[in-house]
Amino acid sequence: MAPQILNVIPKPQKIEFAEGEFVLSGKTAVSACKELSSAKKFLQEYLEHCTPQKISGDRKCEITLGLEKSLENLGEEGYVLDIQPGKMTIASSSPKGVFYGLQTFRQLLFSSEKGKIPCLKIEDSPRLGWRGMMLDEGRHFFGKEFVKKFIDMLALYKMNSFHWHLTEDQGWRIEIKKYPKLTSVGSKRAESPIEGNRNAGDDKPYEGFYTQDDIREIVKYAGDRFINVVPEIEMPGHAAAAIASYPELGNSDIMDYKPEVKTRWGVHYYTFSPTEKTFKFLEDVIEEVVALFPGRYFHIGGDEAPKDQWKNSPTAQRFILDNGLKDEHELQSYFIKRIETILKKHNRVLIGWDEIQEGGLSPTAAMMVWRDWKWASMALKNGNCIVMAPNSHTYFDHYQEDPKEHKEPEAIGGLLPIDKVYLFNPVIEGITPEEEKRILGAQGQLWSEYLFNTDKVEFMAFPRMFALAEVVWTNPENKNYGDFMTRLKTTLALLDHMKVKYRNPF
Repeated sequence: MAPQILNVIPKPQKIEFAEGEFVLSGKTAVSACKELSSAKKFLQEYLEHCTPQKISGDRKCEITLGLEKSLENLGEEGYVLDIQPGKMTIASSSPKGVFYGLQTFRQLLFSSEKGKIPCLKIEDSPRLGWRGMMLDEGRHFFGKEFVKKFIDMLALYKMNSFHWHLTEDQGWRIEIKKYPKLTSVGSKRAESPIEGNRNAGDDKPYEGFYTQDDIREIVKYAGDRFINVVPEIEMPGHAAAAIASYPELGNSDIMDYKPEVKTRWGVHYYTFSPTEKTFKFLEDVIEEVVALFPGRYFHIGGDEAPKDQWKNSPTAQRFILDNGLKDEHELQSYFIKRIETILKKHNRVLIGWDEIQEGGLSPTAAMMVWRDWKWASMALKNGNCIVMAPNSHTYFDHYQEDPKEHKEPEAIGGLLPIDKVYLFNPVIEGITPEEEKRILGAQGQLWSEYLFNTDKVEFMAFPRMFALAEVVWTNPENKNYGDFMTRLKTTLALLDHMKVKYRNPF
């Protein structure tokens, strides 16, 4: 009897089982067209590292990777995986689809006994185009090798966007050649909150940043795995580290102006001053950043920007009057639109958190929804494209179980069990088909205030990310939570093999 549970996450859209099995052999031959030479190399290297237990046959068998124009109906990320005795074919209309077919094969091979994979045919393509994870390195810095490992995990589960939060009140993590103090000053803080006591300091200096060469290396590494890296440079708020580096960029004409790289979490009051000097600084920063990140989207943050300093700054108030703005909310709108103009010169699309709507938002900007879903509806009606990232379903810095019932490592608060992630539907009910097309996709967030090290990142990310991967890839009618949890047991064994420090939901 052919098995009816396929140990693959996310679940493919269409699976047809057949009789027989493909047995991986030491004589397995891999063939591919010239355009798929990278995919061929990836597969050959993977097979070379397979344990002997996964190679049991001695008959010659063949794996063929191919491009077929007839599969364009599946989109560039869709693929067909056809497994027959002695022969396996992975085909797509593009190298992206072939790569995703390879990830399915990797999971099948791991869950097989002695390299014996059941014969079947999979026809698969993603539900949504933006399938991502955000990693905050402003609060804690994790380093190049961990980021590569994290990217590998995204790729294996067919995620295609890595949103990299690189600047914060507590640290600036990217080298900018024209402004060296951003890292010589802004990447360092005097101390951090103590683990387990967020209101007390540990009296330990903290620092870390990525050189531009580091960034290039990571971006290429991600690109080789068909993952787009979206940089986030926070503005106009969450800017204390930048302002500590160059105090003239802040509202220096207010009382008690003492900019510093912040040593505590939370929302802080240091925002960029609306001056030509500030806009020139930001334009210079953007110019260096876009040279490192070839992707279409540039994230400017825009969230949690207190207006207190602008209200108390004669310079900001004069700017509001001179530009015919109604209030500080319209000043934020002016600020965002000014930055969007700069980004358009570099053929980039501005994306920011949903506060960028305050005071009005250009319909050509994109928005990431993290608060109430009403902001998503408003943006869609305004003509904006959106990415769904609500804190109710995608904030992986929240607890995974009720902390009152079980002792779980410190988190920021909230409760987000894996079943709630799995039941998340990024497509809002009651919208028009045209509005639905502007929902680009969804992503999970790893805010790092309480992610003190890489083990904690993995503990909070996995396995909830796998539930999200199925949300954004698999059509709702093909999803089943009980079936997902059955498949998850095999995935956890794979994580053990990959030395990932996940939380076991069982």
